[in-house]
Amino acid sequence: MMKKINIVSVFSLIFAAVAYAGAEDIKVNFDGKKSADNVKMDFVLPATPAPAAEGASDLKCGHVSGEITKLHLLAQTSKSALFTYADTEPLFKEFVDMWTPILEKFNLKPAGVEYKNDLGTLKYESANGMVVRDFMAEKLHYNALDAADMGKLQHELLEPLEKSGMTPVASFNIKNDIFRPTFNIYYLTKPNDNPDHEVRLRQLMNGDDIDFDIVAGAVQVVKKDASFSLVYIGKQLGFKTKWSSTEEGVKTKLEEYKKFLVENNKEFIGSKIVKLDQPYTAGDMVINYVVNMYFFQ
Repeated sequence: MMKKINIVSVFSLIFAAVAYAGAEDIKVNFDGKKSADNVKMDFVLPATPAPAAEGASDLKCGHVSGEITKLHLLAQTSKSALFTYADTEPLFKEFVDMWTPILEKFNLKPAGVEYKNDLGTLKYESANGMVVRDFMAEKLHYNALDAADMGKLQHELLEPLEKSGMTPVASFNIKNDIFRPTFNIYYLTKPNDNPDHEVRLRQLMNGDDIDFDIVAGAVQVVKKDASFSLVYIGKQLGFKTKWSSTEEGVKTKLEEYKKFLVENNKEFIGSKIVKLDQPYTAGDMVINYVVNMYFFQ
């Protein structure tokens, strides 16, 4: 039985070709010592995650956890640095005071700060070359009003990271009006000059059903979040759809796009040609065949 194509999404591809809002408290108190072990949160996730279905988890669970309500303490990651948007230098100092012991807990040495035009940067060095990267869960499908459902999802993402040697550094529940209730995860990975080639925790969401069988051999599948949403560990996946009135026409477009990928140093993964159950027409245009193409950016 042919896969049913969402014509609305196909049509939107014809005419359409995260913004992240930054800037304000993680409820944290320091006892005066520069150690993440002495960071006290008003809200802390359970020290031991729920056991996996096939037995107790062997996770170390050494990551820092808590609740964020002000976003100037919510770090964003870039190269060998954490950065944030803070309206004043004292607010940026709060950021530095919070994140310095967290970095040190995971053998990352702070290497200078810079604050200019509301942008604050905390640099660090790593003896083994690892860097911190982050993942925001807001676009995933979960019950945002159910703490147990969020905790279950959080564990489903943290466990594969640790088992893959990508040590979780921190995971915070985020409560702020610009987000629905959500959480993020910070973890360690190896850097690459091309950020798209770094092995990271990522989400692919096309707007139409994903051909999981094609991408499963190219990346580590963490969670099939929905028929159109995949959480995975790997390099940045790319997706492109082409269409034609004939099978020959769509095959030609596939070959042309594969050539384009080679010319732009992108790695083709696989494709799937689908014949629509019924032709789709828009003016003089008739669509009978669609090809979904997957590649590494």
